[in-house]
Amino acid sequence: MKDTKLWLKFIVITASMAALALLLCVVVFVSFQTGAESAGVTMRAAEHIAAMVFENPSQDQIKTVSLMIRYGAHLALFFVVGMVTAFVSMVVFSRYFRMIGIVMSGAVCYLLAYYTEYFKQYIEGRHFQMSDVSLNWYGSAAGIVCMVVSYFLNRLLVKLS
Repeated sequence: MKDTKLWLKFIVITASMAALALLLCVVVFVSFQTGAESAGVTMRAAEHIAAMVFENPSQDQIKTVSLMIRYGAHLALFFVVGMVTAFVSMVVFSRYFRMIGIVMSGAVCYLLAYYTEYFKQYIEGRHFQMSDVSLNWYGSAAGIVCMVVSYFLNRLLVKLS
């Protein structure tokens, strides 16, 4: 029975690490697009959404929708990164060491949030913005908090049942 649990934990850790690596590849791919590619994708989506919301969207309305898409993408992508890193740290570390794992996942998320923006200044048409770093970090922090709260709620529900 103990061998089965150990084998299952190994599979969960391996799958979690693979999912995290895949997610980080997506973050790097999206972050390192050229300015023209990134703006083109965002503007096409903004034009489509603005056309659904407004009858005859103006350029200001399209720009506003584009900005909302960009901010939402930062928050959503790093929310998932925060959740996955917190999950991996909670699987890898056990008992009281989980707190160290959560702190480490927060540090990893902040470094990822900062350096994905930092390296954009070396890509044609892109630039570094501290506000994007903040959005990335807030998304990651929300994901980490969400995962920790769900962990403790799960533990509470198991004790109550």
